[in-house]
Amino acid sequence: MQNPWDIVSDLTPERIKSVASLIQSVRDDVIDLHNDELGDTARSTGLRAYECCRQQIIWATLDTENWPWLGIIKDDGRFTFSIEGVPVRMYRGSPKAPGKRRQVTCAEAHRQMTFLFEDIGELSYIRWLFAVEVDSERYVERITFTGYLNEEQVSAYEVPLEQPVPVLSKVTEVLPEPVKLNKAKVSVKKKPNEGSDVQNGNR
Repeated sequence: MQNPWDIVSDLTPERIKSVASLIQSVRDDVIDLHNDELGDTARSTGLRAYECCRQQIIWATLDTENWPWLGIIKDDGRFTFSIEGVPVRMYRGSPKAPGKRRQVTCAEAHRQMTFLFEDIGELSYIRWLFAVEVDSERYVERITFTGYLNEEQVSAYEVPLEQPVPVLSKVTEVLPEPVKLNKAKVSVKKKPNEGSDVQNGNR
């Protein structure tokens, strides 16, 4: 199983850790606010955690000094952001079982994958996902950055979570509309071994 940066060099450990740490911080803060007496349920808290993570990632893209490589491809519905132009999604669950639904890309992400295809071929169609696993209290226990091609897992990196990133403050009253991304500069750092499933696109 290859590391993400061995497949696409722009998916560096530092960038992956930064996003994972932000997700951890937001989710854990939301769990701290859970109130059974008020009527909170696992569903309501889970939805709030997802929405707050989505909003924090959007706000992070506005901080171009610290997050110049982070972008938004689709800000609602099938929420998709990008790391240096590479489409990425997030979900709560095991990295070994994202399900077919989570691997379905939005039209905007598919167009971006088409741009990337010219540089890295079939590897541009890997579905990159942050899989967030939680403990019995619903706090983040583990985050894995994983990649799937033709519904087969081709990459998995369990992210160290020692230093959570502080959540961001809202920096603008009106969020910008998602913009069409130009072709990203992506390179393959290390090609898969000849004859591998990734190389051949086998299911």
